[in-house]
Amino acid sequence: MDLSNVEKVLELIEWPEDIDTKKGRERFQYAIRSFRNLDFPQKKYVILEVAGGSGIGSIALAKSLMERNCEISKLVITDIREKILEKAREFSKRELGFEAKTYVIDAKDLHKLGIKADIVLMYGNSHATFSTLDMIKFLSSASLSLKDDGILLIQGTNMFLAYIINMGYKYVLSERATDDKVLISVHGGYDEIRGMFKRIFIDLISRAKADVEIKFWDFAEILGLCKIFFKEAILEKIESYKGIVICKYPKMIIKPEDID
Repeated sequence: MDLSNVEKVLELIEWPEDIDTKKGRERFQYAIRSFRNLDFPQKKYVILEVAGGSGIGSIALAKSLMERNCEISKLVITDIREKILEKAREFSKRELGFEAKTYVIDAKDLHKLGIKADIVLMYGNSHATFSTLDMIKFLSSASLSLKDDGILLIQGTNMFLAYIINMGYKYVLSERATDDKVLISVHGGYDEIRGMFKRIFIDLISRAKADVEIKFWDFAEILGLCKIFFKEAILEKIESYKGIVICKYPKMIIKPEDID
């Protein structure tokens, strides 16, 4: 995905990744509550977040583990956007008392960091920007980045159920309407080979626009792919459309470089 487009789309939709804002803080607290419901038996963790942005997901996970008197020996947050990782370091220092290590890296190259983590985390609908092939490469990379008893967590929305089945795919959709912004998204095409829909976001007031490719994943697809790379893969539902795919015991069967 084009980096400039990612940044433009996130700005247009006002994605809540700043903990200092009301919506960002609410999202952070929601993440903490979600992780409290999961079982983490160890007492010491290395956490590695992919497509982490400002680190809301991994910082919330670390905070929930610290509430259980667990030790976070290392927190690593990765993203393709260098600027947002500055926020991740700032937020981690403030919320956890120590600064996360950050790397600008593509999710498919995660294993190249040489880190062996207890938990690899993908949080907040990042999966929607992955084609089927990209997801397979990421799962391969994640399996190589985990310890033998490590866990992969993929948190997000059942996009297919929410936006295709229940809402129905919209060629033109009103995203937000306020006094200073009227944001719509428009269908811009479909790539049959990659399974990606192109959505063009347009602010009718400022005329700003950006496009993004989206795959409407359902949890069954993700679980099926995860079982190729992990011995166990289950779904922990959070609410009607949201859940966390939990994968255990990586098989480490193939490198991303060997997948065409």
